Amino acid sequence: MRAAAEIERRRRAHGVSPFAIYQLDPERYIVERLGWRPWAGDGQHPGQVDVLGAYTEALRSQLIHPEAPCKNIIRIEAGHTVGKTKLASGIVNHFFDCFPPAICYTFAPTYEQIHDLLWKEVKADRRGKGLPGRVLDLELRVADNHFAKGRATSNAGGQGSERAQGQHGPYLLFVLDEAEGIADYVFDAVKSMTSGGLSIVLMLANPRTRVSRFYRSREGANVANFRISCVYHPNVLQGREVVPGAVRRAYVESMIDDGTTQHCEVVAQHDPDRHTFELPWRPGVIYAPDAEFLFRVLGMAPANRAIDTLIPTGRYDAATRRPAPAERPNWARFGVDVARFGDDIGTLYRRWGDVIHRVAAFPQQRTGDYLRAIRDDCARLAAAGVTSVHVRVDGGGGFGAGIIDGLIDDLDLHRMFADFHVYEVHFNATAYDQEAYADLASEMYGHTAEVLRAAALVDVPAALETDLCARTYTWVKAGPADVKKDVKKLRSKNEFRATFHRSPDDGDGCALACAPDYVFAPATPTMTRNPLRGASDDARLVYIAGKGIRQI
Repeated sequence: MRAAAEIERRRRAHGVSPFAIYQLDPERYIVERLGWRPWAGDGQHPGQVDVLGAYTEALRSQLIHPEAPCKNIIRIEAGHTVGKTKLASGIVNHFFDCFPPAICYTFAPTYEQIHDLLWKEVKADRRGKGLPGRVLDLELRVADNHFAKGRATSNAGGQGSERAQGQHGPYLLFVLDEAEGIADYVFDAVKSMTSGGLSIVLMLANPRTRVSRFYRSREGANVANFRISCVYHPNVLQGREVVPGAVRRAYVESMIDDGTTQHCEVVAQHDPDRHTFELPWRPGVIYAPDAEFLFRVLGMAPANRAIDTLIPTGRYDAATRRPAPAERPNWARFGVDVARFGDDIGTLYRRWGDVIHRVAAFPQQRTGDYLRAIRDDCARLAAAGVTSVHVRVDGGGGFGAGIIDGLIDDLDLHRMFADFHVYEVHFNATAYDQEAYADLASEMYGHTAEVLRAAALVDVPAALETDLCARTYTWVKAGPADVKKDVKKLRSKNEFRATFHRSPDDGDGCALACAPDYVFAPATPTMTRNPLRGASDDARLVYIAGKGIRQI
């Protein structure tokens, strides 16, 4: 009701539009006004209808709560010829017609790409339909404040950003087609122009790398991510042309093996590290794809490296798709990574059996926020029958001291669980397995890699993939001088920050939650502390992983 009222108010302010009935129904607009029908996914594998749903939700959110955050950036990774450009055309036409006075900018790396792909579809969709505006080469215009334009991106000696900036209005749409090849200045300019009014950003690409701005943008809190695979397109699934002009089964078959080039290897069993898959029409045959098959068919960016990362991207992807088990055990483990610098975020991760979840994120260093989030989640766990909870807190630099003390002093938490412990963890502490790892941080990430073989990642941010899968390691010598061994050591946070311009806060929180108890556990029971069992309330001890115990 509030959305309808807001649409009516804006319609009166900017004039009555015959397309107002379609503002929150782009699928109907496409069918009735453009004359084609978007195809739907199967619930697990998205299609055009699913993307339109995210687009609609972003419109609705901004109409109802214009100041509230929402996922107004829609990012699509796709295989070849699945209809991503056709979908972009439908969204451009819908936004232009249904939100006057709309301003739409569309970008692609070259003139040929913007002219021969996206704008060919925009013009074909409008031809003979009686829709408003004059259609020129790369422009659609109703008035000076109501137009759509196509641009090939060229930085022109560093001045591209200035040329792209400056547009503001009540309704703004930006489409970045073939976005992997678009220069960073365009992303920066679009960001500056979406600071006010209702705005939508649509990014589409056939992803070839994991280092592009397009790939890195998946981490944003306001980004809705989609991956559209050729394998699950209706034409391919049904073995006939359901969607005219789209990918066919023959293309997928030829990419597997066309007689001269083989892009998939038949293997004996599934291996998430290798992105193995089966074809729905050929169950039981397991394929391991190469890099070209990943991006051309599955719409998946190949990993740029695998031999120097502890956690392969395939294993991570499998964990995000794995369903959470219906039943959970009676234990849970928390990992608390504490924000240290101005742009860092604190994170709270929970592993409850084989389910890993980010409970909360904290943009500022407010001890009370951490404590409240932990207490609230502990109450939910206790109500579900959990009896054992351990909280591992990043203790580096002393930033977590207030959290540790607050948890130790909270007698209610000790009463909730038969087994409740707090651990102060220093990432540079000695590893438990000193023959394999140079320090505790490397060991925790190594164990996280093993946990992800069977665990499910549920409601975790996109940034976690980068933190876990792009955090590289090196081999170093460790141990006594006469028996030094090669062991794994994660590269420093400073090196990660230099590449990604942030700290791996989600990765650290997740690793703290995932590592096994024995990595942190004290040598004897007397090193743990629970004031309600054994020692008096005055004998309060907290175990510092790798450094012994501390009297509180």
